[in-house]
Amino acid sequence: MEQNAYNESRDRLLEAPYRIIDYLPRQVPQERGNRYFAAERYLMGHPQIDELYGRFARLMVKLSCYYGLAVYDPRSDAWCDDPAPAELVQRIKACAATGPDRYLHILISAEDSLLTLNGDDLYMTMYHPHGQLLETAALLAAAEGLFLRQP
Repeated sequence: MEQNAYNESRDRLLEAPYRIIDYLPRQVPQERGNRYFAAERYLMGHPQIDELYGRFARLMVKLSCYYGLAVYDPRSDAWCDDPAPAELVQRIKACAATGPDRYLHILISAEDSLLTLNGDDLYMTMYHPHGQLLETAALLAAAEGLFLRQP
């Protein structure tokens, strides 16, 4: 696929229904919001954020065994087809670093699905999850101590 086709797919999929891959199994009740935000501040620090993004990275390396991935890295302003596992891990972990452009878009063209990771978040977003991809992603998330759920 060429760069413009990837961009068009990404833009379309960002409007699709989505689920999140989160460290929590369900939304925190409003009355526990203060505790949630305290936990979030703690988890955004090092080494906790590195460990969480390591889980995301392992999930994506495993998912890449089943599906071809195209990864958009804003630092290079380009899509990379099926990056090697070490490169995929490096790109995901770079999102946890400080500075601009701390996000990734990961397109699974064969399944018409998109995953996003934003360095300011403690979750990944999966757009247009369905069928075997949804089932596989849920199993892999669980293996990493993560939860694939409705937001």
